Amino acid sequence: MVRAVGRSWGSVSLYVKAVLVLQAAIIVGLSVWMYNEYVSNPYLQTYLFGLFQGKGSLIAVLGFGGLLGTVLFGILLKAGSILGEIEHLSEKVENTNVVKAGLEKSMTMPVLKVVDQEPADEIGRLHRSLRRWNEWSKNKE
Repeated sequence: MVRAVGRSWGSVSLYVKAVLVLQAAIIVGLSVWMYNEYVSNPYLQTYLFGLFQGKGSLIAVLGFGGLLGTVLFGILLKAGSILGEIEHLSEKVENTNVVKAGLEKSMTMPVLKVVDQEPADEIGRLHRSLRRWNEWSKNKE
């Protein structure tokens, strides 16, 4: 099963939250400072224009492609995590004893077991492939 993060935001320590907020504030502060410097400094404008001349569209396409790829990969990981949790729940089911009221005798209840079947869609095949790769890499170590 592929799992990106095993914790929720609520279980993260206060120190980690403070570091993340501090990093975000520093990034925003440096971005604002760089923008103000660019607006008020004609030498910086000329330098950056000459640096990115003719490469602007390439940078925009690569940036958009990277953003789109990151979003799609995150969606696939989330879908794989959900599918893995469903499979994990089905593997947890075992024979359980059912006791009828007034009777001391217990009887076993038949339970259907989910057999690994071939996924029907692309996301399922990708998730299965990622899971096999994960198991292979764990066994390799």
